[in-house]
Amino acid sequence: MVNVPALPQGLFFERLAVATLLGLAIGLERQWRQRTAGLHTSTLVAVGAAMFTAVPELAGINDTMRVAAQVVSGVGFLAGGVILRDGFNVRGLITAATLWATAAVGVLAGAGFEVQAAVGAAVIVTVNLIGLPLGIVISRIPHASPEHLATTYTLHVACNETARSAVRERMLHEIESTLLKLTSMTSSPPTNGTVKIVAEMTKPGRDDGSADRLQRAISGLDGVSSVSWEAAERAT
Repeated sequence: MVNVPALPQGLFFERLAVATLLGLAIGLERQWRQRTAGLHTSTLVAVGAAMFTAVPELAGINDTMRVAAQVVSGVGFLAGGVILRDGFNVRGLITAATLWATAAVGVLAGAGFEVQAAVGAAVIVTVNLIGLPLGIVISRIPHASPEHLATTYTLHVACNETARSAVRERMLHEIESTLLKLTSMTSSPPTNGTVKIVAEMTKPGRDDGSADRLQRAISGLDGVSSVSWEAAERAT
C-alpha cells in the first residue's frame, strides 16, 4: 500500500452528495414500480459503497481498488436476499441486479469519478425503464415450434375465499386474451380462509411469455396471496 495525500473533507462530502443523489434517482424508478428494494434501499447502497470506497483516501492510503472489490462481494450477498422463489418461478432478479449495479455507481462516486457515476446511474434507470416492455414485445413474437411438441401450463393461484369468484372470472378473461387453450380449472376447499385455484392450459410448442403475463395480471388482484406457474412439454 502506498501513502497518498488524505482526501479533503470537502471533497468527501461532495462525492457523498453525488452518490446520494444518484442512489435516489435509481431508487425512484424502483419505488415507482413498487419493487421490493426501492428508494430507501438503493440510496443506502450507493451511499454505503461511496463511503467504503472513500475510507482509504481519507486515511491517506492508496487502497481503493481492494475496498471496491470487497464492496462488490458484500453487495452480492445483500442482493441475494431480495431474490425469492415462488414455486417454479424466481422473483427479484432485476431488483438484485439493480442493487449490485447501484453499488458500482456508489464506488465510482466515492472514488472521485462523479461523471462516470452519473452516466452509470442513467444507464441503469434507462435499462430498467425499457427492459420490461421490450422483453414483453419480444416474448410475443411467435416462434416456429416442432409440430410434435406441445406444452402444458399449470397456473397455481392462492386467494381469499371471498375473492374466489372474482379471481376465477379474471383468470378466464386473461387466459382468453392469450394463445393458450384452457383445459381445466379447479378450486380446492377453503383452508383457513384460503382457496387454491389450479388452471391447466395447453399450446403447441411453448409460450412462456403468455404464462408470465398471466402471472403478472393475476398477482395484482385483491385477495390474491400467491401466483406461480409451471410448464411440462410432451410429444403429440
